[in-house]
Amino acid sequence: MKSALFSEGSAPLFRLIFFSLLSVALIFLDQRSHALDSARELLGNLSYPLLRVADAPSSLTRNLREFWQSHEQLSQDNRRLRDENHVLHAQLLQLRSLRAENQKLRELLKSSQRIANRFIASRLLAVTMTPGLHRIIIDKGAHDGVEPDMSILDDHGVMGHISRVYAYHAEAILISDANHAIPVSVQRSGIRSIAAGLGRTDQLKLLYLPVNADIRVGDEVVTSGLGGKFPPDYPVGVIREIARSPDSPFADIRVEPYARLDTSKEILIVTADLEAHTTESGPDQ
Repeated sequence: MKSALFSEGSAPLFRLIFFSLLSVALIFLDQRSHALDSARELLGNLSYPLLRVADAPSSLTRNLREFWQSHEQLSQDNRRLRDENHVLHAQLLQLRSLRAENQKLRELLKSSQRIANRFIASRLLAVTMTPGLHRIIIDKGAHDGVEPDMSILDDHGVMGHISRVYAYHAEAILISDANHAIPVSVQRSGIRSIAAGLGRTDQLKLLYLPVNADIRVGDEVVTSGLGGKFPPDYPVGVIREIARSPDSPFADIRVEPYARLDTSKEILIVTADLEAHTTESGPDQ
């Protein structure tokens, strides 16, 4: 029995001693002659695909996470820059009108300060375009500071005004709506009028201008600031047709809107206090 127990215990011990000596011999041989470099390189090359396969799930997860984070950041940056671009463009529209009036540099700078931070960037959600009825739904509402009668713009000019406000969206009526009218002035001559919608996105009509009024084809039409809805000096459109008839005391004047009423999707809501603006601008001459 003792012989059997000794035999069973000797085998593992013998194997341990054998492999230990073999390891020492291989290490000594490798250090002296580098005989195992080729074998080590072969094993390394063979193990590389296995390492890549083992790392694939974590690498894929890491890459997807980094891609998603980069995509989200780029999307946020793109939206922020797009909104800032629309605001700056709207400010330039008004400054262009102010500059055309040949105001002094100090007045121009004051005007540029007045129009800072006066916009809410929004996007189109839905459109209602039936004969005579031109309405849109935008993605900003009372929660975002939108109020009824605030005017709306695109990158080119006035689009309309807010007609109804909900918590997170709002309805706006376009200047082309048959029931819409906006106080305007002819920029060159200063003559005031009303631009009325005709139910067409490509045409407005100037009302109550006599046949001898100082107006020309190509004259620009801007908001006058009267009426309490639209701040002054925002571009509305350009006069394209003038018809005078001896049977009518008023000229038939058609205006092409600057705003892309049927295609614009990025919309700015003007949030300025019109009374404060009018007070700063002084009484109308």
